[in-house]
Amino acid sequence: MPDGESKSGAEKRRYPRANIMLKVQYRHAKDFLADYTENISAGGVFIATEERFEQGTKLDFEVSFPGLLDSIPLKGLVKWCRPARSPEEPAGIGIQFEQEQAISQGPLAQLVTKLKNSQSAQPTDAPVVFRVLLVEDNVVVRDMFRYGIQKLTTRKKFPGTSLEVEEAENGKQAWDMLKRQSFHLLVLDLYMPVMDGSKLIEHIRSDEKLKEIPIIVVSSGGREDRERALAAGADLFLSKPIKLKEMVETIESLIATNRPSAT
Repeated sequence: MPDGESKSGAEKRRYPRANIMLKVQYRHAKDFLADYTENISAGGVFIATEERFEQGTKLDFEVSFPGLLDSIPLKGLVKWCRPARSPEEPAGIGIQFEQEQAISQGPLAQLVTKLKNSQSAQPTDAPVVFRVLLVEDNVVVRDMFRYGIQKLTTRKKFPGTSLEVEEAENGKQAWDMLKRQSFHLLVLDLYMPVMDGSKLIEHIRSDEKLKEIPIIVVSSGGREDRERALAAGADLFLSKPIKLKEMVETIESLIATNRPSAT
């Protein structure tokens, strides 16, 4: 079971745990729900969510990361709930997986093991470059994002991986760039001049050459914005302030375990 501060310490963990931000999609949800994980192990997961779940609720869901990790189906039981503490520690639930998913050969256990091993990987002769297009009209946010990427990727925590960030200040500029260059991931705000985020997503999803690009929306809006973004075709919605460190480390670690085929 995933550990909360009030539950148990590292010495009581039965399974290795990896801090990773993965998309969570509930199989039988009627609404456009898409939450994300904070950490995961072969025995359980902590899901950051604003939805209300009662302890004992059985959940059938999938975890993935746009463009880097295919969906892994999971089933589990809500064992505990955490109220919102701060923007860095949002509300969420601790899930204990069904017993058969905790076996060492399961896909989730294999992923956790790969994530742990990737941190000691050696550099390769041909470093992998992962290109991100950031679409945001606020220059302060763009500068923070670029600086954060540069600072985090200079640590060389994952040798052989490199993240490059291109910037656009509105949807129209981003659309023009997407038609000229290839990107592995698009990160955008909803509210922008000239062309907003929802319209840009709709353009991308209707274009045969671009429709598969993973899209993460980052916005200060609430549930209404999340539903709007996901309905337009976004893969994941993150509320501002974005958990940049967690997102960058997730991208780096998944690149190290499963290198993208795009060049």
